[in-house]
Amino acid sequence: MAEETREVRGRIPKELKIAFEVACARLEVTQTAALEEAIRDWLQKKDSPAGDKSQRS
Repeated sequence: MAEETREVRGRIPKELKIAFEVACARLEVTQTAALEEAIRDWLQKKDSPAGDKSQRS
């Protein structure tokens, strides 16, 4: 059974968006995977209990 997902939206500076897209393409990683990793890292940094959940491969 697939994990239920939700959409996240926000606005960031144009230059940051372009740099993110280029980095994802260069690293051959989806933007979704990169965003999930970034959010988990941010939660862990902020010492949030949700950030302690193990990451999936």
